Amino acid sequence: MSVAWTVAEIVAGVWLLVALFQLGDVATVFLDSRTARDRDVHGRIARERTNELFWVIPVGAIVALGIGLGIDHIGSALFATGSGVRRDTLLLGTLFLLGLAVLVVGIGAMALAATAATDPISYFALRRAIRDHEGERITPRQLADFRRRLARIDARTRSRMRPNGRLLTAPSILRLATILVGILVVVTTWLAQSQGPRVPDPGVPDASLVYLSFLAPVLSALFAALAIRFAITSDAAWRRVYARQRVDILKLLEEFDRSTRKRTPGLRTRVANALKILGEQQG
Repeated sequence: MSVAWTVAEIVAGVWLLVALFQLGDVATVFLDSRTARDRDVHGRIARERTNELFWVIPVGAIVALGIGLGIDHIGSALFATGSGVRRDTLLLGTLFLLGLAVLVVGIGAMALAATAATDPISYFALRRAIRDHEGERITPRQLADFRRRLARIDARTRSRMRPNGRLLTAPSILRLATILVGILVVVTTWLAQSQGPRVPDPGVPDASLVYLSFLAPVLSALFAALAIRFAITSDAAWRRVYARQRVDILKLLEEFDRSTRKRTPGLRTRVANALKILGEQQG
């Protein structure tokens, strides 16, 4: 098999991996668009957008793969230098470092997923925390802390609260960039076919593979269009959910603010003393 066909097969394998990620992206963003509900169920995770949690897994896997390939490359370079270290010992050391790197990245990915799943920086979590004190008289310090948390959440979710009419956002650009991988499959396959046959195999002609490769950019474009369409619907639905949650928080804070302003330091003691004096005078 020629080098051109080897490159074409590698590019096709990369496109298959990207297409799987695209399919998962479409499925999760569609699920988010259908499950955007303001549900205050005790024990439910604060962040319910599964698309964000989905991307933790492939990103962690890609980082782990990159670290593993880097360690393997370093080990190969050490083998080639002919150092005094025994080959078996160096091989075991390289494998140990590779396993350690994968373990560290895996633990980091799981910690990131756990943080994203139970994110306290959200309107949902803040509203639940405020409702735990509903009916009570909180201190001005607690009220100020709730307001600081609300300002922090507003700063973090400001981009989500505002309708975005632009198509070329960062997620949309990444989704559209997958079409380039599909086009690269067509280009590499066509170049390989023009340089000669793969192997003398009459089962599948090389020209058929070139025509089949045109499905790659078409499917990539289809998945990208579906993901962008569902993402727009999901963002609009979640903006309504965030707006309702923020209105509830503002109402609760207003009630706490009124109750806090009514409290006068030492008022209860002065009233008790006045009633005591009045009772003594009447007695």
